[in-house]
Amino acid sequence: MAKRPARKNISAETAIKRIEEAKALRQSISNNVENKSSNTIDVPIESIASPKFHDRRWHDKMAIVELSKSIEAAGLIYPIIVRRVGEGLERIIGYRRIEAYKILGRKTIPAVILDNIDDDMAILLMATENMQREDVSVYDETLALIDYLKVSINETQEGVEKLLIRFKNHNAGSIQLTEDEKEKRVQINEILKKTGKIEISGLLNRLTMLSMHPLIKEALSASKLSFSNAQVLQKLSKNEEALNTVMNTVIDENMSKREAMKLVTEYKEVKASTTKEGDVVAKLKAFSKTNPKHIAKLTKDDHDMLMDYCTKIDAILKMHVTTTK
Repeated sequence: MAKRPARKNISAETAIKRIEEAKALRQSISNNVENKSSNTIDVPIESIASPKFHDRRWHDKMAIVELSKSIEAAGLIYPIIVRRVGEGLERIIGYRRIEAYKILGRKTIPAVILDNIDDDMAILLMATENMQREDVSVYDETLALIDYLKVSINETQEGVEKLLIRFKNHNAGSIQLTEDEKEKRVQINEILKKTGKIEISGLLNRLTMLSMHPLIKEALSASKLSFSNAQVLQKLSKNEEALNTVMNTVIDENMSKREAMKLVTEYKEVKASTTKEGDVVAKLKAFSKTNPKHIAKLTKDDHDMLMDYCTKIDAILKMHVTTTK
């Protein structure tokens, strides 16, 4: 596969201009729809392609079912937005509305069709929509902000995430930024301020969400979990069964961060007390690393007790070796 060419840096002024253009276009569409002056037509649902960009959001199926009931009762208040791509149409805004129409068995859906919309503008429109939604989750908002940044500064998804991680490491004092990275940090902070949502320090704090377990990200996206509880539950990410069990309890009982921490700790303690072959091996390895100085400080009774246990362990191991020869 050919190596993708590097994207050129753009100025802060150009980045802000792109954002303003996207906001103006989104507002124009809204005004035209409200004034019923938009060119809204019914288009076949099967003719609408999903965006070729990454559709990473999880969608609450029950919420879509509820939306379908609302549409059936009151009609579709706001059409979807699509763009022409070649001979076909591609969705920009309106995934849930399309899915709700499918539930209702509808074959067509009202749409505003945009011409001459390039990939970058389409992404900015999607991101703007996601950030303006009243019910947007902290996870979806974070993804929308990263989408916003990658187009605004002419970077790739991986490039933006790498930059943000370097900024975070710089804040922790572990690395130094290059002059170019310092300029991009200022530029990104200005762009984030323009969104009116968050500044760079807040976005850096949310970075851990991107590497969380898929179950946690799904719950975050559905606004079932707070970011603080997600951070606590991530400690169980290596055990999906445990994570699912504990997370459901945290969600069902609407636990605070302190309550979630207590539950995770209790689960780990119970798990640690359950003896399995792997646990025994790990325990024996841990004992072998015990600092002799700590043992030397024990009382004579404790020494005698340890020696008794060691003798029993030795006997068990010797018996196993004898029976397996």
